[in-house]
Amino acid sequence: MGTRHLICVFWKGKWFIAQYGQFDGYPEGQGVKIFNFLSFARNVENLKVGLENHIYEPSNEEINAIWVECEAWDENRRAQNLIDKPHMFGINQLYPSLARETSAGILGVIARASQAEETDEAEGDEDKEPKKVPVKLELEFANDTLFCEWAYVIDLDKEVLEVYGGGEPKHDGHRFKDVGEERARVPAFICSLDFSEMYLMKGDQEFMEKIKKAMGEQSDNEENDDAEGELVNPEGSEKGNP
Repeated sequence: MGTRHLICVFWKGKWFIAQYGQFDGYPEGQGVKIFNFLSFARNVENLKVGLENHIYEPSNEEINAIWVECEAWDENRRAQNLIDKPHMFGINQLYPSLARETSAGILGVIARASQAEETDEAEGDEDKEPKKVPVKLELEFANDTLFCEWAYVIDLDKEVLEVYGGGEPKHDGHRFKDVGEERARVPAFICSLDFSEMYLMKGDQEFMEKIKKAMGEQSDNEENDDAEGELVNPEGSEKGNP
């Protein structure tokens, strides 16, 4: 299902990843995938190594060259009648970190890049150039709250996963306060979960229960705010008073 979203990683006081995703952005989809990744401490450590040593943000010229390479791949595969599903396109096969279908899978792509380096060292290839993963920061998609239906922030400094849905005006202390123009809208905060809390969860059902509870509480708060607003007329006096 086309549910657009952002998968973000914040570490050492800055954004490392802001991955645009096209499909299954709701918690039952990408949220569960993130939970399953973060449920293993080794994945988090591999992710940090990958972020430190194995990613780069390509220039516009490099992006253009990548697309030319992927289009050539697609043409060759079409000539052989070998393309019939989205994941078989060149961008998905050659540069999955730039594909809109990858979404939360970006975490595994980067973590595996660090593991590949460990394998090379074990095989005696210490001089082999580490593989670099191209990433494109799409942070300002967070301001398009009509289409950015969900956002997930993995904060490796605080060791928390933050879940956002819908939109709201910027305010002090908001995670996306400095993203985009001052009056731009940003994803609305729903809840956060500590890594240590997720390590103890028995499965994704418990993860989903936590998010659904937070969403229910958020809905109740919004209804209470609307009800309180109805008690005041435009001049600021209570209804029924002159």
